[in-house]
Amino acid sequence: MAYKLVEINEINDAPVKAIGVKFPFNAPGVFRKTFTTDDQASTNIKSLLLTRKGERYEQPNFGTDLLNLLFEPMYDGTKEFIETTITDAVNFWLPYIEINNIDTVISGEDEITAYRIKISLSFIVTKTGSEKVITIFADEAGIVRIE
Repeated sequence: MAYKLVEINEINDAPVKAIGVKFPFNAPGVFRKTFTTDDQASTNIKSLLLTRKGERYEQPNFGTDLLNLLFEPMYDGTKEFIETTITDAVNFWLPYIEINNIDTVISGEDEITAYRIKISLSFIVTKTGSEKVITIFADEAGIVRIE
């Protein structure tokens, strides 16, 4: 049996062919699709950050411990823990994403913040060079929102 070697284009800038599934998944009908590498990278990082370690079948180390942090008391090393768990997971699972900055605000430090934790993550998709920012909000009720 012969196999044909197919060249794979790593960057998809043509919005004609879908390359992945877009986050969040709760769209009516079929799953929403991503058409560019940048959109798929944003979806991949959101999926990684909102998956608990041990939650994914056959990949027990996939994900982060961010959701477990919601029900733990805050301590002096909380910000460092957040930065470390995000950086380690992204470096291992998404090596094509380079983190620029992680800004964490914990409720009580900033009077404007109505959430318990607000994490702003700035990153670059190395294949395209574009910079993206996502923000994660987590409140006392355990509700997590990502933008």
